[in-house]
Amino acid sequence: MNGTIPPPQGDYEALETMAAAGELRRVGPVRHRDGSRVSEADLDAVFTGRPSLGHDRAMGSGRSPRRQVRLSAATDAALERYVAAHGTTASAVIRDAIETYLAAAST
Repeated sequence: MNGTIPPPQGDYEALETMAAAGELRRVGPVRHRDGSRVSEADLDAVFTGRPSLGHDRAMGSGRSPRRQVRLSAATDAALERYVAAHGTTASAVIRDAIETYLAAAST
């Protein structure tokens, strides 16, 4: 990495700049959990970033608005249990819960 300090985890714009400049070192062949090699198409899909959640989810353009909330420890633990049991993400559960709540509140 030519002596550069890597950007903080999640600073995707800085990572993209460093990658384009050749400042990131390769870590070796990338493989799926089953041992098969990851294709260039797979990597392109990963590194293009998250799609916007715009109209009808993943069909919009630009950045999706982001909100941050604080949860009690009990609510966070219940959310984590739900996520693990249902194979989903906390973001998806929170989005669905808010959409359901607002739909019910508007009737």
